[in-house]
Amino acid sequence: MTKREKVVAGLCLVIVVAVGISIVSYLWSNTIPDRPASVGSNAVFLWAPHLGLPGPRRGWWMACWVSDAKTRCRLSQIDGTTEYEGDFMPYGHAGPLQSQQLKIVPAKTERAKKMWIGKALVPLVYLENGVVLIPDARYEDGKRLLEQHQTSMR
Repeated sequence: MTKREKVVAGLCLVIVVAVGISIVSYLWSNTIPDRPASVGSNAVFLWAPHLGLPGPRRGWWMACWVSDAKTRCRLSQIDGTTEYEGDFMPYGHAGPLQSQQLKIVPAKTERAKKMWIGKALVPLVYLENGVVLIPDARYEDGKRLLEQHQTSMR
């Protein structure tokens, strides 16, 4: 093998390794992480906005359940640490929800309007049955956000 052929072979090897690393990094950064033990089995993973390059996975876990005839939701960091937990109220519905109705739509909830509650940025929660859950602690603000968004979509 001539010196030129060795250089070309070396460059090809470097390119193949770089492409392989890029593909593996991309796939890894777009795979939902393992569910932490502290996160409920009904929790969904909400991806944080992408930064444009493969990198560490970023996002939150969101779970909702019925407790004492109220709907409660917990937003947890990627490692399972609770970021926010509180009562949520269904927008425009007076009646309580049943456990089987609390199936979160991750894609809509990821893109949903969010509001600050203390130090946590909490999203409005979209359910499969079309109901939107708003944090009770800031219900009027959440209602206004949702109505502004619905008006702008018309």
